[in-house]
Amino acid sequence: MEEADLEEGHLETTPGHELVFQDITVAIGNKVILQKVSGMAQSGKLLAVMGPSGAGKSTLLHTLAGRTTLTSGEVNLDQQPIGKQHKRRLCYVLQQDIFFPNLTLRETLKFAAMLRISDKVSYEDKMNQLDEVVESLGLKDCLDTMVGGDMMPGLSGGERKRANIACEIMTDPIIILLDEPLTGLDASTAYSFIQMLKTYAASHDKIVITTVHQPSSKLFFSFDSLLLMCEGQNAYFGETNKMVEYFDSVGVTIAEGFNPADFILEEMKSSIDTKEKVLEAAREARQKKDWPLRNKSSNFYNDPGSPTMLKPVQFGEKGTSAFSIKFSKKQKAKSDEEEPGSIHASLMELDEISSKQQPGTLRGNWPTGFVTQYKYLTLRTFQLAKSRLLDPIKLLENLVVCVIFSLIWFQLPRSEETVRDRMGALFFIAIHWGFLPLFDAVASFPMERVVINKERAAGWYRLSAYYCAKMTSELPLTLLQPLFFVVISYWIIGLNGISSFFATIGTVFINSIAGQSIGLFLGIVNTEMRQAITVTILLEMIMMLLAGLFTRNLPVWLDWMKYLSFLFYSYNCLMYLEFSAGPPLTCSQAGNNSAYPICHTDNLTLIPSHQVLDHYQVSWDFWQYLLPLFAFILLFRALGYFWLRFVQKPN
Repeated sequence: MEEADLEEGHLETTPGHELVFQDITVAIGNKVILQKVSGMAQSGKLLAVMGPSGAGKSTLLHTLAGRTTLTSGEVNLDQQPIGKQHKRRLCYVLQQDIFFPNLTLRETLKFAAMLRISDKVSYEDKMNQLDEVVESLGLKDCLDTMVGGDMMPGLSGGERKRANIACEIMTDPIIILLDEPLTGLDASTAYSFIQMLKTYAASHDKIVITTVHQPSSKLFFSFDSLLLMCEGQNAYFGETNKMVEYFDSVGVTIAEGFNPADFILEEMKSSIDTKEKVLEAAREARQKKDWPLRNKSSNFYNDPGSPTMLKPVQFGEKGTSAFSIKFSKKQKAKSDEEEPGSIHASLMELDEISSKQQPGTLRGNWPTGFVTQYKYLTLRTFQLAKSRLLDPIKLLENLVVCVIFSLIWFQLPRSEETVRDRMGALFFIAIHWGFLPLFDAVASFPMERVVINKERAAGWYRLSAYYCAKMTSELPLTLLQPLFFVVISYWIIGLNGISSFFATIGTVFINSIAGQSIGLFLGIVNTEMRQAITVTILLEMIMMLLAGLFTRNLPVWLDWMKYLSFLFYSYNCLMYLEFSAGPPLTCSQAGNNSAYPICHTDNLTLIPSHQVLDHYQVSWDFWQYLLPLFAFILLFRALGYFWLRFVQKPN
């Protein structure tokens, strides 16, 4: 087969699959979005769904993908209702090209392949399938390019569109649905993109349905068939090259030299009479014998006189998934031979048959197991966190802070005059390594949300696998910087001894994880970045004021609030480690003005370190201050999961 034939759209094929949707009606409340929309798509060809804004194009695609509940109508593949096992053989390419910008295309596609192709397929076979997809879509030369985005250079617009498709067709789907894939592309790139789709559909025997808004004339005539919609109804369905002739026959003549797509859309938008004429003609056309969808419904399921009749399962029907079950003609014939005159095929039996038909799919809701999902999600999350947390500018910033901090509190003498200075140093360590991970978590999750929601909606992985990977993969990088900070500054300042040094590192680690847990929860709950930052700053100020450095004597009615601040516990942990068993402090030179009674006694010039704790009301043991930090970690991480699981479900 010559490539030129594919490019010109003249390839003659016998379709291997045929998708037929008839009388699709979707209503939300009292508002009817789609009203008896019908159409057909064949493998190896491209069906374009066109119409003005608000015509219902995206809703139709959502419905065919099983993401919108049907009010009435049916969707059949090869004259049988699409099986729910085939839901993973259908891919839905969103209008937005949603990726992590700081991953390369190779990393992005490999992640999709590892998670979307069944565990039953070996690693080598997965990589071979990935290579085939890359070759088919012409992405080989840009595999090592960053995906990029609005603020980062990377793939071109056309390459991002193809990458979007590549992630979705990794599972070798039968049906490819694309929502406005030409958005943002210039005319030349859009035409090349459509030709690539047609070539792929013809060479791989795929059904391709795409929505378009107002294509150029060259692009318009490259579509094999066209479904024109207006106000949620059929305005035309048939071969694209026959549309001009059809509208001429119903009294809507397309002026010569005009782009048919532009002309008919403008006419329907500007003239109510023309719109009504077109819709009425479409309704009359459906009654004619030459209507393309006549006799395309599922007789096996719908013939009342057939002893083998099964009730068609509609989208959203109680006790079923969004899709019903496929039962092929070959299987039906085999069943007739075994039990002539009757067939008793339950949904479970049909499900088992469909599963046997599709090697490489898992029985269950996920193509891969929890361990596989956790492994590759951990690797990806670690890569994303590494580029964020180990950014050279951020590392330089922390180094500068560490140097300035160490110089300000350089080699503090252990005296009564420097107690408040020493407390200030401990307080800074607590707030800096509590708030920095908190704010980073708040800022990072909203940037991930769109990608995670897309992948969850498409069923790439379990939420639990993602959440566990998120919790664990960032820990080494989150703890690396405070470790560096404490190791350097602890000895420069002259804090208390070797045993307290290691305990201080552990306390700072727990403090950082607690802050990160709270930040993650705030990032999950607040869907807008501006809102998340505002709430975070407010809470940070409250927690800092309640932590205990600025005042130890809160009003009785407000005193209980300090227990809600995780900094209260981490700061008092550091106070305990510094003063519980440290070297004594020298009394103030003005002994009569000393805050410690022991300094008023003759010949006593040293203050036992633990008296500082008594003076500042640090009365609990170390573990009593430490355990609440673990409670903060467990509580806010659990709240984050349940919020994602039950409140912020992806559309």
